[in-house]
Amino acid sequence: MGQYSTSKKYPSKFADESLSKWQKEVPGIKKVNIKSTADGNEQPALFYTSETIGKRPLLVMLHSWSSEYLQEVSIPFAQWSMEYDWAFIHPNYRGKFNKPEAMASDLAIQDIVDAVNYAKQHAEIDESRIYILGSSGGAMTALVAAGRHPELWAGVVAWVPVYDLVDWYAFSQYYPHRDYNRHVVTACGGEPLPGTPAAEECLRRSPVTYINNVKGIPVFLAAGIEDVLVPVSHTLRAFNALAQPSDTISQEHMRYIDKEQELPQELEGTSDGVKYFGGSDPSVVYTRQSGDVRLVLFEGVHDMAYSPGLLWLNEQRKSIDTTSTTPAAKK
Repeated sequence: MGQYSTSKKYPSKFADESLSKWQKEVPGIKKVNIKSTADGNEQPALFYTSETIGKRPLLVMLHSWSSEYLQEVSIPFAQWSMEYDWAFIHPNYRGKFNKPEAMASDLAIQDIVDAVNYAKQHAEIDESRIYILGSSGGAMTALVAAGRHPELWAGVVAWVPVYDLVDWYAFSQYYPHRDYNRHVVTACGGEPLPGTPAAEECLRRSPVTYINNVKGIPVFLAAGIEDVLVPVSHTLRAFNALAQPSDTISQEHMRYIDKEQELPQELEGTSDGVKYFGGSDPSVVYTRQSGDVRLVLFEGVHDMAYSPGLLWLNEQRKSIDTTSTTPAAKK
């Protein structure tokens, strides 16, 4: 993993893309083209697997909102895969979220499924250890992919996810200098005001619509307590939907965290420790485990740490039920 603990500390900006840097940092990585089973369009991806014999885990890493499959801040995930003999795929899934066919569309989600199948055709994949990970728009899409195809995944990691595009559009109206709302309008066919077809389309692309299907899959949710790009409440709402009712975070506490960017006193001291986070990782403010879902709030902004999610994924296994077409996930 090198010395880079978070994407903010990686020596590339989020929008930086370079095939040559990938090839330098991850020897053996290959640019491949995968034909969509939905529309026949060929989509690029980066793919890595070693030549060792035997089955290995597969990590599906998703680029963020404003980047594509050559996004450099994803390189440490491929380096982990190289070091621990995982297969790795970084699909384009229709690229930047600035067009209708991107932004967790039907085509984009099918591209992710096609990427999994490509990896299974070109490497020995342990189907009890297929993982998906993303941050921001990639985290949003990871949760949608998990909800629409829960049979695939042994673990899902979502850093600072957008949970509800309609709500995020309303929030982002306060920041007109950002491009995100223009992207949402373009992708969803208009302003997603309540009751409009555009709002319905945005919900079709949002985790909130599919979250109940994710129950039973191990999920790691994390947000920076000082995030001003995507409110922490998006992560907390996802946690509440997956957690036991007695473990949920109250509306009052969610509003407080969004406004004050700190933890309410009533929640302090209830953390179960800083498992998976090392000395160079962001400081953990709060954690809560409820069934299969783990919540982490960390000191920081709209960011993603590398090691914690990977260390957590490494513990996740899915038991394959040979009598059913739907595998069951467990920890």
